[in-house]
Amino acid sequence: MTAADPLQQLVRFADLLAAAPHNLVARGDRPNTRALHVDEAVAVGDALSPVPGTSWMDLGTGGGLPGVALAVTHPLVHWTLVDSVAKKIGAVRGFVADLGLTNVSVVQGRAEDLARLAEHRGRYDGLVARAVARLPVLLELARGFLRPGAVLAAIKGPSAQLEVDEAEPARRALGYETPRLVPITSQRPTLLVLMTAASPPPARYPRPDGVPSQRPLVAGRVP
Repeated sequence: MTAADPLQQLVRFADLLAAAPHNLVARGDRPNTRALHVDEAVAVGDALSPVPGTSWMDLGTGGGLPGVALAVTHPLVHWTLVDSVAKKIGAVRGFVADLGLTNVSVVQGRAEDLARLAEHRGRYDGLVARAVARLPVLLELARGFLRPGAVLAAIKGPSAQLEVDEAEPARRALGYETPRLVPITSQRPTLLVLMTAASPPPARYPRPDGVPSQRPLVAGRVP
């Protein structure tokens, strides 16, 4: 497996995901892992077109989706893949090694904690997240990582607009610009919710571990 053969890398990644013992994809999805998950991740990368030389984070990477596929298809971008679950991070490290990827860092930790560390706070040009949390929570979890002008790309299903509406108080409090919804070519209804960080991360966010999900920044709850 070499970096010069991305198609074979993607096929190999799909096989590794389907065979993983940690239920990294749903059992019913395993026969169709490439089309349902890997090809969708590639389509996300096509829509984002990240600039070579930039640094992006995949927050809540799980089994490496979409981050590993994005690292294969955008080898001149550095990808930091983050998850709080040790067994998932262990699996992703194995995938990265198997595929020979050199543009990937794999980090275990919670967003609320990592976003307070100097090596991560306000350091990223973009952040992609899939199946992490509803948008009001995700906006807060992601904000500490984003430099001014950086893009948050949330992968959502057909209820994306409802989540955007729900997240409007969080968007204003956290300093994101007006969201855009971009449809993604996939086997299931998929949209990217794109928001640009208008400023450095607000000092008070993210709130301590667990608070963003327990007390999301929705109407009537913005402190």
